Amino acid sequence: MIRFDNQVAIVTGAGGGMGRCYALELARRGARVVVNDYGGDMFGRDAGAAAVADAVVAEIRADGGDAIASNLPVGAADEARAIVAAAIEAYGRVDVLINNAGISASGALTAVSDERIENAYRTNVIGPHHLTRAVWPIMATQGYGRILNIASNAALGMGGSSAYAASKSGLIGLTFDAAKEGAALGIHVNALMPSAYSRMIEAVPDRTFIDWMREQLPAESVAAVAIYLVSSEARATGAVFSTGGGRLARVAWVEAEGVIERDVAPERVADLIDRASDMSGATLVDSQQAEIELYMRAFPMADGRVAKTLPASAFAKPRPESQ
Repeated sequence: MIRFDNQVAIVTGAGGGMGRCYALELARRGARVVVNDYGGDMFGRDAGAAAVADAVVAEIRADGGDAIASNLPVGAADEARAIVAAAIEAYGRVDVLINNAGISASGALTAVSDERIENAYRTNVIGPHHLTRAVWPIMATQGYGRILNIASNAALGMGGSSAYAASKSGLIGLTFDAAKEGAALGIHVNALMPSAYSRMIEAVPDRTFIDWMREQLPAESVAAVAIYLVSSEARATGAVFSTGGGRLARVAWVEAEGVIERDVAPERVADLIDRASDMSGATLVDSQQAEIELYMRAFPMADGRVAKTLPASAFAKPRPESQ
């Protein structure tokens, strides 16, 4: 049985919906949980309802678990550091971070206000980035950590939700890059695209669709995958999974075999674009190195090597910025 005894988990946006499910299940399995929720609505307004996080903490304690509440919003470096500091003060370590907090910014591309766009970015990607940075040295020192970023299939685009889509795409990019950096440190980073009923679904005008989501894709149905991915048994890192209602599938980038024609003119591209778009020979591309490898196969190095990754010299670390 998967257990989290002696582990500490931070779950953001844990005052309701999927976040609450993650927090409750972690606690049931022995984790001490920092339940973070600033108590606002799904658009990032009306912050300050401390009772939201407090209620989940009360549930956990009533069931014999251990939890504390954090009522801070996510979206700024100071807030991220304070959330993590609260975990350290209370429990002395952090093993699990679930970046679940998210807000909506739906509307036509030019119709959404500047404030709503910026709030979505702050909560959906800037906050998780800062929280990841805040727990990183702790997890690195421990030689162990699990980070799960709750993304969305909105990242694939649908129209009418550009800020939300872009912020969730950014969260996936953060997942990919942090996973590469964390591999040598014992830190695994993955992303989850849950399809489940939440308060955001209530904004959809189709009542039949809302009822279908509530009945077929309850919030509880995604918790099992999330809990597994933040457990010590999970070996995956740098992966994105889609889940809901008992369905589980990996989501990945693939790249077509493409065409090669040197010194091509813009007019010639029109003739090549369909062949370049043929996905029948597509290759899984799970890192920047893997994508560059496709070019190295096409254009071998002078000494004939075709490396599976870029040579180490290509990854020379830039000098730190002057303080």
